[in-house]
Order: sequence, then structure tokens, then C-alpha cells
Amino acid sequence: MGAERSFEGRPRKKTRRRVLTFILVLVVILVLLVVFLVPVCVSSQRCRRIVLAKINSSIDGEVYFSELSMSWWEGVKVTDFSFKDGAGRVFAEIKQVTTKPHYGSILTGHLSFGETIVDEPKVEINFERQQVKSSEGVQGGVRESDEGGSIALPIEEIELIVRGGSLKVAGEPAGTLEVAGINSRLAVSFAGEYPAGGTGKLLANLETWAELGFERAEYMGLNFGATTANIQMQDGLLKIGSFSSRVNNGQINFAGEADFKDEPTILRKTGPMQIAKGIQITDETTRSFLAYLNPIFANAVDVSGEIDFSCERLAIPIGGGSGNDIEVIGTVTISQLRLSASDFLGEILSLAGIGMRGQDIVIEPTRFVLQDGLLRYDDMQVVVGDNPVNFKGAIGLDRSLDMVVTLPYTTRGRSVRIGEEAEGVRIKLPLKGTIDRPELDTGRLLEGQLKEQLKEQLKRELEEKVGEELRDEVISVLEDLLK
Repeated sequence: MGAERSFEGRPRKKTRRRVLTFILVLVVILVLLVVFLVPVCVSSQRCRRIVLAKINSSIDGEVYFSELSMSWWEGVKVTDFSFKDGAGRVFAEIKQVTTKPHYGSILTGHLSFGETIVDEPKVEINFERQQVKSSEGVQGGVRESDEGGSIALPIEEIELIVRGGSLKVAGEPAGTLEVAGINSRLAVSFAGEYPAGGTGKLLANLETWAELGFERAEYMGLNFGATTANIQMQDGLLKIGSFSSRVNNGQINFAGEADFKDEPTILRKTGPMQIAKGIQITDETTRSFLAYLNPIFANAVDVSGEIDFSCERLAIPIGGGSGNDIEVIGTVTISQLRLSASDFLGEILSLAGIGMRGQDIVIEPTRFVLQDGLLRYDDMQVVVGDNPVNFKGAIGLDRSLDMVVTLPYTTRGRSVRIGEEAEGVRIKLPLKGTIDRPELDTGRLLEGQLKEQLKEQLKRELEEKVGEELRDEVISVLEDLLK
């Protein structure tokens, strides 16, 4: 009996072994099929069309790429990528994107990418074009979830390398920004979740280290040379490391930080610093910046000179907020200033019989405060040749003027020169209107001269009839009455 049982058990063991071997071989074949067929399928034109259809059905815009290929060893490659948003304001094209995803992360539903190289990206944004209303449920080019709660990002981390990129942003009133030769490296981690329907909270959940660089950039008359800056973001706090850049044959320095958990988000300078040194002035920088500093730059042409700016405090809204949230406190100096034409400055100097042609102009160091939409200073002395013109008051970001101008001219009809004692009281005239159309109240000039003539006449008569002590007292009382 025992021999029979032993004989019957052998075929069963062989059968099991054959079944297990068959299953193992089948699994190996399936794995090999997956290994070889998945890249083939992904790289096919059919798959490319399916991916494009899926993307374009979920965004407010149109995406296209000519080739999609995949290799287990070389990663995923996308060639001739382009994007255009539904409003026609954003256009992007990329020569090639190569990435090496961590394929094991796909099984967990949270994608993790290794080195991702973006070659020759070109991005153009035009805010001047009329914004087309997005279809319902689409905001910022990505369809939002209608449900409450939070959304976990499908991408957890990525190491991004940008090579030979360019950026152009156009639109009023910001002007046009052009950046060329962008070469940057970023390591980005998408931490946690963000509220459904609130992609604006995404930046507050990023953890990023980046080295951003470009070969040249142009913005509002400022021409930047090659620049590299290190940035870091953690727990919503963006930190920009200290960097310097060659600009208009001068130098700009900056370091700052912004907390994206704050509303509005404000970029603040870290500590006092000389932001601008020896920056050469152009007509474009005059229209963009200096027109808000002093009305002599209104409609000025052929402007040249050098500007220095030491900053005590700088706060600029970069997310939400308005112009009234801008805060700047610092001291500005302009040297070697030349203006071929400035209608307003010419009007001021003509009142004193002074010519502007060929004159060197200097704006002495002036501390100003920009808060609540108004730039204010107590005394900005503009020296034309050797004649001082002084300004006091406020210039609004809405281009309004509320100032007082002190002429290089006295009520005795004498010109005032630096280093010389003025004969008589310098004439002060109210300045209203706007930056584009400053209105100087020249009626006060005649009024001041009449008062001075009356005072001189009374002084002569009093000298003949009363003593010196009583004369000075009477003149003092009359001056108070004539103010």
C-alpha cells in the first residue's frame, strides 16, 4: 500500500511543477511584453493624439506637440511643444522637453520626476489683448473642482533645468519686459494639499530651491546684463538672496522676501541698501520712473545723467493689493543731468530770466516717502548751473500734483545763486495740475513783487519819520499782514 501511495504522489508533484513553471514563464512573458510594448505604445502617434485630446479637453487653451517618445532608460521626450491660452494672451513654445520620471512613483499615484530639461522655451504674455471669459468651471487655464475640501497635487517633486529660454511680457501700464538667455535650475517639491477652487494657494505650499540666471533683460529703459540669483521657498516664504546686476552702465543690488500666506503678498527688501548706483538715465526711464519724482521731467526729451538711490524701506505687492500698497522710503541723487527740452523747467527759469540750454543740472540728495499712493518730500533742490530751484509737496501715482516751487528769484527782482546771499525773499509759487500738464500759479509772482515794492516804500518813509527800533517793529507787523 505504501509503495502505491508513493508512486501515485510523484505524478502530482510533477504536474504542480509544470503548472508553476508555466505560470512563471507566462508572468515573465507578460512582464517582457509590458517592458517592450509600453514604450512602443506611448511613442505611437495614436497615443500622442489621445494625450493631446485629454489635455485640451481639460484646459482653457490649446496644446500641441509633434512627437512623444518613451524609453525606460532615457525617459520621456516631448518635441516641438506649444501652448496658446483661450484668451490669446499667453503663448509658449518649447523645442524639446526631456524628463526621467521615477516610474515606481506612478504606482502610488504621486508622480516624482528626476532631471527634467526644457530646451529653448519661449514664452510671450500680452496683457493688452482683451481677456476672453473662460468657460464655466475654468480658471487660470485649468479646470477647478466644483467640490469643496482639498486637492492633493499629482506631482510631488521635480528637478527642472531651463536652457536658452526667453520671456516677453507686454501690457500697460507696466510696460514691456523682455528677458533672453534664461538658464536656470530649480528643485521643486509640492508639499501637502491646497483648497479646491483655490490654486492661488499653490505657491504657499511649494518648497523650492532655484538658481535663476539670464544673459540680458530689458524693462522700462533699464538694460540688465548677465545676472544670477538664488531663491528659496519654504512654508510659503520666498527668499531672494543678495545679488548684483550691471544695468545701464551702473549697478543694481537687491535682496528680498515675500510671504505667500499673506494677503496681499508683499515683496519686501531685506535691510537698508544702495539699490541703484551710477545708473544712466534714458528717455524711457524718465517717462517710466522720473516723471513721478519731479515735474521737471514732464515731457522732457534727450535726457541723460546718472542716478543713485539708497533705500531704507521697500514694499511692493506681487499678489493682490494695489498701487496704494506700494511703500518706498529712501534718498535719491541725480548728477550730470541734461535736458534738451523740458517745457516746465524752461517756464520756471524764464521767470527768473535764466536760460536752460547747455546748463548742467544736479538734483541734490533728497529723502522721499512713497505711501498711500503719494510720493512726498520736504525739499528737493534742483541746481541749474548755479541757480537753485526748490520743490516741496506731493506727487500722486494718479499723476496729480500738489506742490510748492521756490524760484531762483526774489521779490526784489534779483536772481539767486548757490553760495551767495539772496537779496530779498525768494518767490514761492503753488504747483497744481498733473505730471503731464503741470500748472504753475504765476499770478503769485506779480503779487509778491507788489508786496515787496510796497514794503520797500514804507521802509523808506518810516526811516525819515520814526526811529530805527520802531521802524523795524512796524515793518515786521506789515510783513505779517502782507503774507
